Amino acid sequence: MSGEKYIVAATDNPTQISIRNMLNPYGFMFLGNCSDSISLLRLIRSYNPDFVVIDMGLQLRDIKPVIDTIDDEMLCPCILVGQSKDMETEDLQEKSKVVTLCPKPLNKELFIHTVEMSLISFKRISKLDRKLREMTENYETRKAVERAKWILMEREGINESEAYERMRKKSMDTRTPIKALAEAVIFAYELGDKSKG
Repeated sequence: MSGEKYIVAATDNPTQISIRNMLNPYGFMFLGNCSDSISLLRLIRSYNPDFVVIDMGLQLRDIKPVIDTIDDEMLCPCILVGQSKDMETEDLQEKSKVVTLCPKPLNKELFIHTVEMSLISFKRISKLDRKLREMTENYETRKAVERAKWILMEREGINESEAYERMRKKSMDTRTPIKALAEAVIFAYELGDKSKG
């Protein structure tokens, strides 16, 4: 692995320089640095790095909301560099999809290995996250289509395959996703029920 872009978040210049001196010879490309959590999120959104290195000199309570945002949006892996592993840090690492911890003082080989493993893990988790979203979307689509089929069967007096074929044809003719069409059928049905009651 090389050519991956990174950002450093650290309160002091020597730490930033030390991290860059370890990563750059291995082909990693430095994009920028910052010393506070607000700037970190802004840099991540601006530069779209492959990973960020966060020195634990920054207070965890200040960077936790940023890490939560990075985690929720799956923006990039975060390597936390710190001297101690307290309960709060362990909890963050356990619950996060993007956080890896590397102890201080930094050992070059261990640090490079941590970065590489973080990148590999992030790719795997991103792929699984995408698959999970797709499966959820497919499930929601199937659920809506099944419900709409039963509504059409009840209203039109047709069988299941005819109901599905009508929806599929209407979807193709109008270039409307079948899920949106099914939701429209359900909405119209529920609206009709409310007006009767």
